Amino acid sequence: MSKSPQSPIIPEKDLPPSFRGAQPVVIPESGYQAHTESELVEKFTPMVVKWVHRLAYHPSLKQEIEDFRNIGLTALIKAKRNFNPTLGVPFEAYCSRRIRGSILDAIRKKFSGSRSVAAKMRKIEQAIYELTGNLERPPTEEEIAEHLSLKLNEYRELLDQVQKRVYISFNDQWARIESDEAIEEKLDEKQLDPSAEASNRDLQELVRRRLTEMNPKQQKVIAFYYYEGLRLRDIAEIMNITESRVCQIHTEAVITLRSFIKRIETTGTKECFRR
Repeated sequence: MSKSPQSPIIPEKDLPPSFRGAQPVVIPESGYQAHTESELVEKFTPMVVKWVHRLAYHPSLKQEIEDFRNIGLTALIKAKRNFNPTLGVPFEAYCSRRIRGSILDAIRKKFSGSRSVAAKMRKIEQAIYELTGNLERPPTEEEIAEHLSLKLNEYRELLDQVQKRVYISFNDQWARIESDEAIEEKLDEKQLDPSAEASNRDLQELVRRRLTEMNPKQQKVIAFYYYEGLRLRDIAEIMNITESRVCQIHTEAVITLRSFIKRIETTGTKECFRR
């Protein structure tokens, strides 16, 4: 399935300098083998840097940015050696998926988390699930805190505790929602299932509709981060709030979307928009 291009949410003049005038890397499939590994590294380093900044956003990872960059570059070289043009997948798309996957795998090893953290995340997700069913809309953070019998500052501290777990659990889920199924299936060497493709299109549309019902701050953080590709510190600058507050808003928004997807899987799409 090919995706229609998204309209830019932020005018380019308002973007951070590092994001202005960014152009995608394009290597003709027929000519990728003609490039040496050093030439490919030079051409694709911006892609690697993009994924590092996008994925390794958590403050605890800032000291390891160079390590993740090297992991991405190693994945790029392996991608060149393993690329199979007969799959009919663009070389750039193949590299992007391998780079992203290698960086995510490295982060997973660092963010494995404990059972207690997983239990806390499920507790928040269940609260949002129940409140959404009762209110027929996404709940506010004040409503979630009250449902959990917590003060607002205690609830925000809880969000801080589950950030890492939420990040890992949702990234692959979001990648599946926004993926081009045709390319993903070819890369997995599976037969494309038309019913699964249609289902994923429905999920994409429902998630976008749910985003319009979330509070404005959550909408902005999700749009800036997942659709515009901005880093959390850039989002903090644009929204004039602290990076830690952006992390909290991101965490709550992600759990809200996870809860929404769970409701779709449990009750079906018709029950998700009953108003």
